[in-house]
Amino acid sequence: MQSSNSEKELYKKDNSGSAGNGKLYLVLLVAAVCFAFAAFVIAIVSLSMQNGSASPSVVNVGSAAGLTSGDYDDDKVWMIHNGHSGYNVQYISEKTGRIEGFDVDIINAVCRIANKNCKLVADVWSNCWDSVTGETSRGGFGLMSGWFDACGGWRVKPDRQRTFAFSDPFTESPHQAFATLPGNPGSFDWQDITGKTIGFIDGSSGDEFCLAKSEEIVGAVLPTENIQHCITLEECYDLLVDDTIDAIFADATWFRGRTDVEEITDRLQACPVGGSAMMARYDSKLIDWWNPAQATLIASKEYHEICNDVKVTHGHQSGYDPEDFCFDY
Repeated sequence: MQSSNSEKELYKKDNSGSAGNGKLYLVLLVAAVCFAFAAFVIAIVSLSMQNGSASPSVVNVGSAAGLTSGDYDDDKVWMIHNGHSGYNVQYISEKTGRIEGFDVDIINAVCRIANKNCKLVADVWSNCWDSVTGETSRGGFGLMSGWFDACGGWRVKPDRQRTFAFSDPFTESPHQAFATLPGNPGSFDWQDITGKTIGFIDGSSGDEFCLAKSEEIVGAVLPTENIQHCITLEECYDLLVDDTIDAIFADATWFRGRTDVEEITDRLQACPVGGSAMMARYDSKLIDWWNPAQATLIASKEYHEICNDVKVTHGHQSGYDPEDFCFDY
């Protein structure tokens, strides 16, 4: 009996030690799983940033509109993307370091009228709408993933409407155009582009799918090898200089005020495109308050003052004339 009791005590000690080791193992296992999950999330975020861009920089719009935190009618901060194209509709001011221009003035005014706290997010175009040579254009990673509530100043197009919702436009519909080096040294014939290589600017509604809809241009449906995408107009210009492309196709307003390229078509309507608007996910509530506030703005004198500022305040930047796109101007 004494020997049996000793064995029981020894078993209890051994079993207690095993239980302790089991608990320690469980804690280490949970910690390892948590660490692995965190590493996985970091890797995914890192990969998405590489495929899109670095973290967006945020530029405050609400304070510029003259509002304080107590003036807003809700607690939400509305994040609005703008792409700083370098033209008078969107550019980075050397004085303030902020994105300024016509689009920003419209956003400021509408957010003020609606009493909304809006912040402008500076990021690349492709995080709103992504175009890849030879592939169907698609929603940008940033807007699809909720980095922004909307992207400002995007043309309304049927292919974009299949993915995103749009506000009412705050400008007239644009026209498209071809552009070459000044003087058209290669004698590019825009009415027959068979065998020609064309450059397209990412973010422009005048893309290869728009061009393909033209009924007045021979060879408008281009093979993939004759399509070149550029992040900026300057990049397309370099491709013109080294004869990689024969011409650039984009919204005509991209070429206004430029001396390094020459528009060689006049008010070409290659595809149905609406004016500039706010582009948002279909689950966003932004458009619900944006449209009535925008209607109030457009019906007021302030809208025409903003249009005047395209020449006055932003006239040092090349780009659009208010006559090109402002309503009833």
